Amino acid sequence: MNILVTGASGFVGRHLLDYLKKYPDSNCTGLARTSSNEDNNLACNLSDLTQIDNVIKRLKPGLIFHTAGSFSNHFETDLESNVVCTKNILESIKEYSPASRIVLMGSAAEYGEIKNEENPVAEDHPLNPISIYGWSKAAHTQLAQLYSKTYGLDIVIARTFNLLGKGMSDRLFIGRIEKQIQSIRSGESQRISVGNLDAERDYIDINEACVLYDKIARKGKAGEVYNVGSGKAISMRTLLKNLLQQEELDFSIVDENSREKNTPHTEVSVIYANIDKVKKLVE
Repeated sequence: MNILVTGASGFVGRHLLDYLKKYPDSNCTGLARTSSNEDNNLACNLSDLTQIDNVIKRLKPGLIFHTAGSFSNHFETDLESNVVCTKNILESIKEYSPASRIVLMGSAAEYGEIKNEENPVAEDHPLNPISIYGWSKAAHTQLAQLYSKTYGLDIVIARTFNLLGKGMSDRLFIGRIEKQIQSIRSGESQRISVGNLDAERDYIDINEACVLYDKIARKGKAGEVYNVGSGKAISMRTLLKNLLQQEELDFSIVDENSREKNTPHTEVSVIYANIDKVKKLVE
């Protein structure tokens, strides 16, 4: 079976391609905006429908993992990357490979503000995003469900919470900490600077997430959303202490600062996933 992974140069895409290599009967191809030296990786601008059409017509993939996207919180950027590019992929599949199964990567940011008593949050919870990124991912999910219901496309959504692993973007908390630890190791700095650490989040290791993505792809019901998370909350403070302990660094090197005044409120206090639905696919 031909498997296509968009966002091949991104954190999730790279790990997913490595995971899928264990299936010798599958031919995996990664798509990225620019070409690379990796085997079976192609350059493709997902905002260009013609380029996508050429790939889909050529490969006729049995399975697509759409991991490409942006989390800039800039309206035009996230609209283009998370909604328009997704629409292009779905249009191309509808036209040239309607039997393909498509796994789209959603985000816990779609849920937005959650009351403590509403945790663990399940997939049928109303979407109430409080960031541009969260809104764009909610629109991406609703677009996918529209194509599933209206055109019969075989789409499932993996609504991912927070990921753990090396090599993440430094626009994300884990990536920023990794970068600052590297600066300490190189002698460039002596302190780690973070924002408020009171929030509680659901984190899952990227390797465990890839197992769930695979199960969702193979067993998930078309048109359905599946939470991908650990099913428990951890405070950002505890998470940071754990990361530093792994690096044999003391928490005393951390400078904690509260959110600056007059900045948009895009943070949720406590949110973690109800994973009962995805666990049934693993059983």
